[in-house]
Amino acid sequence: MKPKGRIVVDAGAAAALGRGKSLLPAGVTAVEGDFHRGETVEIIGPTGPLAKALAGYDASEARLIAGCQSNEIEARLGHSGRAVMVHRDDMAM
Repeated sequence: MKPKGRIVVDAGAAAALGRGKSLLPAGVTAVEGDFHRGETVEIIGPTGPLAKALAGYDASEARLIAGCQSNEIEARLGHSGRAVMVHRDDMAM
């Protein structure tokens, strides 16, 4: 599956992904491309590609919540959303 976009993460998020955790919005530093929820994205860490995953949000929503805490998602989106940007079950390292 060819990625439709990229989600760039910080070192803390990269380490958490390496331990099998889901990707939280707080660890996202940038969102690149134009993708819809459920489409394939590439997750990029400080040292390069980390994983391919199915996006939990579309690109515009992902940009709105990038860097925020999970409890801030509803205020930023105007509706309740998923607590994770990408669930670990939807990711291949």
